[in-house]
Amino acid sequence: MDNTKKKVFLAVLCTLFAFSDTFAQNEVSGVYVGGHIRRERPGTVKKLRNSGFTYVILFNVHVDTDGTLKTDGETICKDGEYVFQKPQPNYQGDVRDLKTAPTSISRIDICIGGWGNDSYTNIRNLVNSQGVGPNSILYRNFKALKEALPEVDAVNNDIEQDYDVNSAAKFHVMMYDLGYLTTLAPYTYKSYWTQLCSKILAERPGAVDRVMVQCYDGGAGNTNSVGSWTFAGVSNRHAGRTNYQTDMNTSLAQFQKWKDDGVANGGFVWVYNDETWDLNAWASGMNRIFGAVSVPEDKVAVRCYSEKNYKGYCVPLPLGRFTQADLAVYGLTAKDLSSLELLDPDYRVTLFTTPDFTGAKITRKTSAKQLATNYDNNVCSIIVESVATGIDNIAEDEAPQQEATYNLAGQRTDKMQKGVNIVNGKKILIK
Repeated sequence: MDNTKKKVFLAVLCTLFAFSDTFAQNEVSGVYVGGHIRRERPGTVKKLRNSGFTYVILFNVHVDTDGTLKTDGETICKDGEYVFQKPQPNYQGDVRDLKTAPTSISRIDICIGGWGNDSYTNIRNLVNSQGVGPNSILYRNFKALKEALPEVDAVNNDIEQDYDVNSAAKFHVMMYDLGYLTTLAPYTYKSYWTQLCSKILAERPGAVDRVMVQCYDGGAGNTNSVGSWTFAGVSNRHAGRTNYQTDMNTSLAQFQKWKDDGVANGGFVWVYNDETWDLNAWASGMNRIFGAVSVPEDKVAVRCYSEKNYKGYCVPLPLGRFTQADLAVYGLTAKDLSSLELLDPDYRVTLFTTPDFTGAKITRKTSAKQLATNYDNNVCSIIVESVATGIDNIAEDEAPQQEATYNLAGQRTDKMQKGVNIVNGKKILIK
């Protein structure tokens, strides 16, 4: 490649990177997911992907006396083999899809434990009799689970009986060595959890990366003492509610109080096991409160409001393409947009009534105190772009893309066409 072409190529790359700002997604909103995800698939998987929840906890994996892993009475792993494909042939694909774009989910935990669950009693007995080495049944079965479901990032410890520190610590060290982080979900017995966390981290620094304080049912008394659940070496502390504990707005107000008081930097909900509540409304509200994505002021292209006349809650967006899942992570609930402010005359916004830029759409180049009737409180996906440069998110019907070419003298040799053209490293939209 000659020097001129190299310069053009590098200019293109620099421009694309400069105009494709991505903002880190923080895992601040989680939901426990019951057997409903399997019973009502694939609708439940799609709903979770579009929900806005940034992590999910699959409830649950039960450890039998012989180390067999089960859920809802069905066997997941036995004798070091993953056998869940027999009763649940779609499960591996469904778990993979939870993290497949477009999705809001960036992390998956599996839960072990729960009220009346004897998994940790069985784990204690197996650890004491077999240890946690490669030949132990616990190691072999959880290794098989990790190989079958590599998308699972962590194990969520919800022990609520048989509080044995030594065996649980050895188990979670083993899990870390197999590729699983650990999250803790306490509701009582603070001294136990402090010892357990300390013992795990002493062996494997960083293995415990989140504490999730239950503030419901038996842990309801934690509502006003979330900040007391402090563990050395763990900075992420989330507080939990149930979807049926109160109405959604009351729960969101409690999340806001925890955030304002500085005692929680995230939240979670128990439990997605039916269709009686709006996952998207809950998750997007939690993301607004805890800041799943933060857009620097100089990157804001449009301000989205939930009510007309620029009132209600406000969600700022940069240039970009935002599916329903993306919007929920930024904090905008589906079908909740009523007015918007474009912050630059060179910007335009295209609004869609579907989650993925398909179907009916409307394009605006100016602010709107209230959207047109068919789009007011009906928008599910958005494209925000610059009219002057076409950067960075040209709608699909405005392709193809053509790169300008030059001769050795640096003169243009290509012919511009309708669509996206790259000139001197800049995307130019020709209509």
